[in-house]
Amino acid sequence: MKNVKTLFITILTGSSLLLLAACGGGGGGGDAAPSGSGGGGSPASAGSISGKIADGYLRDARVFLDRNNNRLYDNGEPVTTSTAGGRYTLEITPGEGDRYPVVAEVIAGQTVDEDTGLPVANDYLLEAPAGKWAFVSPLTTLVKAEREKNPSFTELQAVLKVRSQLGIDDNVSLFEDYLAQNANVGKAASGAQLAEEYRRAHKAARIVAELLGSLRADITQNLGGQIAAAEQHAVAYLVTDQVMDKCAAVKQALATERNGGQPADVNSLKATVKAAINGAMLNLDLVVRYQQRSEQKPQVWDMQPPDLVSKTPQDKDKSSVDVTIGMLFDEALDETTIDDSLVVLSGPDGPLSGYVSYDASQKKLSFVPDQVLLPYASYQVTLKKDLADALGNPLEEDLSWTFSTIFDKTPPTLPDF
Repeated sequence: MKNVKTLFITILTGSSLLLLAACGGGGGGGDAAPSGSGGGGSPASAGSISGKIADGYLRDARVFLDRNNNRLYDNGEPVTTSTAGGRYTLEITPGEGDRYPVVAEVIAGQTVDEDTGLPVANDYLLEAPAGKWAFVSPLTTLVKAEREKNPSFTELQAVLKVRSQLGIDDNVSLFEDYLAQNANVGKAASGAQLAEEYRRAHKAARIVAELLGSLRADITQNLGGQIAAAEQHAVAYLVTDQVMDKCAAVKQALATERNGGQPADVNSLKATVKAAINGAMLNLDLVVRYQQRSEQKPQVWDMQPPDLVSKTPQDKDKSSVDVTIGMLFDEALDETTIDDSLVVLSGPDGPLSGYVSYDASQKKLSFVPDQVLLPYASYQVTLKKDLADALGNPLEEDLSWTFSTIFDKTPPTLPDF
């Protein structure tokens, strides 16, 4: 549930801050690096900044300093093309590296992923927060998006959320070159375990990169073949939300591998996560909702539909013939979306009429049929996808479940003739 997730992030952040105070540094040394360090790149005062672009190292990507943070290259912005090893150098005005983010356009058919030696299949963007130009990756892209979507987040909170969702070890810095780190730290016996964690971070990054490209391709197709300039932020947030919300399988696979189980298979996980996302739903209506939400600049980002946390009767349960259908949600609902047509109860003779009520204090929706149900019969409840939370996030699809009835009523006493 959303409230539980928020509480978890808050607790995790507080615990990590205490650890940082006790140990004098952040996990891996790079996540809490001082502004201007670029996580190991050239100093901010220099007339140029240099770094690397990676899923695996990416050659022939267009890299630019995004001075107006519109995720598009504009004339006059420092720009270059990445070379072997994903290397790039941008000529800038001293100090600009700390003020503006670096963006890499990964171009289908042109940019080569040195993990495979092949051109990438889909266009996508990689980004890094301002001041973190030394290594731009799918993981830094997620961190940047989380900070923009949640203005109240610190950089550390964004890092912790990305680590938590993907199952990346706390000792791995999301701003360090995971390809170089898993080679360097692995040279010493004491660093072997950390080297394994950087290899796992690389696996997670490869999966995220695949999703950044394939989801962007789905959206481009659904928008008629082009993403407009005004839609860039909305699409970036939509894509990263899908990645963050649907990567439970990645977290589980990395945990299994970490505990000595089967190694995480990147290609299988790519397919599993992609299959969990309905590409057809990433349409213009959803992009417009994302545009509206980003313009509102909420303190806490929420594009998730309300979660049905419990219901009565439960699926395949048995119930009385005079049942009241009850549904409890994790957050407040938009009462303008609630009417008697929102819940459909169907039985042997078809749909039954009834009335819907909402208890805002309990976040509970109820449906009372106009008639007693038939005994020993099967019924289906359908909650229509029109229902939305208080922020206007609707259900992604209709929710349905079934139950059967018993006859539990005492017949009236017969008169004494």
